Amino acid sequence: MSRLRRRLIIGGTALVVLLTAVGGWFYFIYFGSTGAALHRAESFMFRRMTVAQLGERGVYRFAYVTNRVPADQAGPVEERFGSTRGEELRFGFFDTEIEPSLGLGMLINPTDWFQNEEIQVRNVEPLDRQLFVERMRSLVESSPFRSLLVVVHGFRERFPSALRKTAFLGHVLDINSPVLLFDWPGDQGSSLAGYRRAHQIASESGTELATTLELIIREIQPERLWVVANSMGAQVVADAFSVLHQQPDLADAETEIEDVVLTAPDVSHDEFDERFKQEITALAKDLTVYVSSNDRALLVSRLVNRGRRRGESSLSPDQLEEAARISELIEPDSDLITLVDVTPVNRTRNFHNFSLETPEFFDDLYLRLGNQFTPYSRLLYRIETPDRQVYWILTRGR
Repeated sequence: MSRLRRRLIIGGTALVVLLTAVGGWFYFIYFGSTGAALHRAESFMFRRMTVAQLGERGVYRFAYVTNRVPADQAGPVEERFGSTRGEELRFGFFDTEIEPSLGLGMLINPTDWFQNEEIQVRNVEPLDRQLFVERMRSLVESSPFRSLLVVVHGFRERFPSALRKTAFLGHVLDINSPVLLFDWPGDQGSSLAGYRRAHQIASESGTELATTLELIIREIQPERLWVVANSMGAQVVADAFSVLHQQPDLADAETEIEDVVLTAPDVSHDEFDERFKQEITALAKDLTVYVSSNDRALLVSRLVNRGRRRGESSLSPDQLEEAARISELIEPDSDLITLVDVTPVNRTRNFHNFSLETPEFFDDLYLRLGNQFTPYSRLLYRIETPDRQVYWILTRGR
């Protein structure tokens, strides 16, 4: 090959690369940025959670109650509270800036949701109990349902990530209601000893959650109260209900909580069936338990606790004959407890975080909370066992 021809080939290649780069830049400026701007504008336009929105677009206010022992209240969010449980409750609000186009599946690593620029905690404001109640009552009364959603997270959750995760859940669920985080010190380390310590603290934190729920019921007084708990947070809820059930006016026939939703609950079968199952009848109108047969995190929990966990489903798509084994919660003709198996739509990495990463779950949850009567979408497939026990499978659609 002659030197001239080689130079022409090299020059031509360089020209193609340059034109490709210029074309890409041109497309981004005139099409990509425009598309991103339109997507952002549409995300603002169709956002339902106006009751939590502040004057600035993309900034939302949420509430928190925590039983953590305070550390440096003047420091950054990461240093406000430690991992020690206290019996005194701390109240406050936090403002979060959320990228409006943030959605499920747009980030490769879900753990980065709470550390990157998509969700930023801009302000954490501690409040005394009375001012907190007044502000919460005002928010509830201004919401269309006069409702309040209480969120309880699970094992290993630190205070900052609990705030961001609550903001993310509120953003994706997109229901026009105030959202309150009950935060407990689940961050006891990733070791076996840390897990056991967290499980003990979860049981003990039931006392503080019961105090919080009683405060909501008696003083804030929402017409519709919803409680959503994930993983070991279900243990906190179970123990809170045991405390509340001791109050005669709360244990009567009238229910104070409209919906309790447990996702991948890390609670023992015996404790759930023998205690919580009876107590919830007196306190809540509906209980929905989302389970999955491929939940690896709860499989580890089962080995640690030497027993099955309530969040495990024994159903696999090709073993319908085992259906009765996951309907142990359900009494024949029961309208109180609904069991939903999310195995067909559970595509998360450890098969435990479907409550943060699965769009079908959020759609189903939104329908349950937003309607007085439970609507069953086409994604739900009904299974009835020979002894008339019923549960539902959440599918990917027809």
